Amino acid sequence: MANNCYNWASIEGSKEMLDLFELRLEEANKEQSHLWWETYFAVLGKPIEEGISYEVFGSRWFHADWERQSETSGVLNGDSAWSPVSEFFRKLSEVYQLEIESEYEECGSDFGGWYNCKNGEVSKDVCTSYHAFRFIQEDTEFFYTLLADIEDDSSWESIDDMDEEFIALLSETQKQELIEAINKNKNV
Repeated sequence: MANNCYNWASIEGSKEMLDLFELRLEEANKEQSHLWWETYFAVLGKPIEEGISYEVFGSRWFHADWERQSETSGVLNGDSAWSPVSEFFRKLSEVYQLEIESEYEECGSDFGGWYNCKNGEVSKDVCTSYHAFRFIQEDTEFFYTLLADIEDDSSWESIDDMDEEFIALLSETQKQELIEAINKNKNV
């Protein structure tokens, strides 16, 4: 079973470059619903090269959904196979002279992160555990959703079952609430 990694990217650039990108993406997506080896190159407007898809683009395939926000901005999002398409985003930013701010997450393989680039230069590349990513993104909303999930799932045995990156982000009060929720559920 494939673990789908969700990717979201805010993209800014000139109208001309976004028009060209949009045209190439539409052409590449005509035959099937996702990008893959040859169609990645088609979107970039480059000849097909040799290589391994994960190394060249970050993922084997990418179900790329594009929504234009304005003449100079848009959002590109969708699932990819097992890992983020960060290298594809970097290549897009280089070819089309774009500024891209992206996020990705994959709960099954326990990771999430942020990847930003401009004109082919990486300015942010941070990956953390899935729970830490969600907590950083949503703070208390995610924390209380997690507490509710623990009440419904008796598989949590102790706070040690949680990843260390996530636990390090919690306040002492939150750690205590988490321990209490796990213990309460364990005793049910």
